[in-house]
Amino acid sequence: MAKTLSRKISTQQQDWSFVSGKIAALEAELLPRSFFEGVLKCASRADARAALGKSGYRVLFPDDKSLDNTSGILAQKAKETRGEIFALCPFHPLENFFGIGSRFRTFRTLFNQACKTGANPNAGDLDALFPVFAVEEAFADGLQEHRDMLLRKNTPQAATPMERSLYLDSAAASLMRVIADFAPEPLVRDYMRDRAYLTAWSGIFRLRWSGVPAEMIRSWYVFDGGAELAASILAAENEPKAAISSRLTSRSAARLESLDMQRVKADIDEASSEILRETVLAARLTPCGADRVLSYLVANEVEMVNLELCLSAIANAIDRDVTLSRLRREYA
Repeated sequence: MAKTLSRKISTQQQDWSFVSGKIAALEAELLPRSFFEGVLKCASRADARAALGKSGYRVLFPDDKSLDNTSGILAQKAKETRGEIFALCPFHPLENFFGIGSRFRTFRTLFNQACKTGANPNAGDLDALFPVFAVEEAFADGLQEHRDMLLRKNTPQAATPMERSLYLDSAAASLMRVIADFAPEPLVRDYMRDRAYLTAWSGIFRLRWSGVPAEMIRSWYVFDGGAELAASILAAENEPKAAISSRLTSRSAARLESLDMQRVKADIDEASSEILRETVLAARLTPCGADRVLSYLVANEVEMVNLELCLSAIANAIDRDVTLSRLRREYA
């Protein structure tokens, strides 16, 4: 059951009708797989930029050198797109959920700066992470609980840079799960929760595959206020699917089970995107409301990831076949 908020979240169709109409128009502009395949066939940066002329992305890359900042340019574009959509929406946790990435990068910078100077990060510093929450006051109880956990866990300001990184990554995933509980729509809530768990799951396995000691992860990857998730995933290290399936919704668990293990290990982020696909498609069937907004935000995210993969391959001479295999299934 969703938690009760001090500010009401509207589920009335009339409050979502205008933005839902806008989403319908934007969906018609989503790029098909053939577009990305065409970009990957380009022989040069100039050719790749020319290929973007068939989309709204061409203006973002005025010269060949701009492809060196593909990630930053597309991140800013994604942020602007989300802002335009949320400006048309009634109050909803979706805005906080999809904004957690950029907000947490700001907080990470402040936190690490405080650690370098020997200062103790306090609740005031943490407000950098929660500007929307603080204004809305709807999430006060959940935030205070999470904030207290952040401040007392193992005095992170005294930790090594790697330990702090684990701690901060787990805090970001935890916040995603906390936000999910406030969504009143079942599909939106399911997506948010599953994505939070998959974020922790993929993060822990990437750490292990890159050689980070299991004991360090158990000590510092504190998801949802405790180390239980990290411990259970590490206990099933040789069976990545078994490590997370019981925590996912039945729809996502079934999709996970159908994936080949080689595919999961080859690109765990691509696998996570695929696991969530059925929920996104189900949300897209809703003609009006937060479900429809969610489905477009995810589709736009996937499009940005695919475009970044393709442009980075051209700019950095990355194998085109490898890049093609890493493309997410688009929603065009």
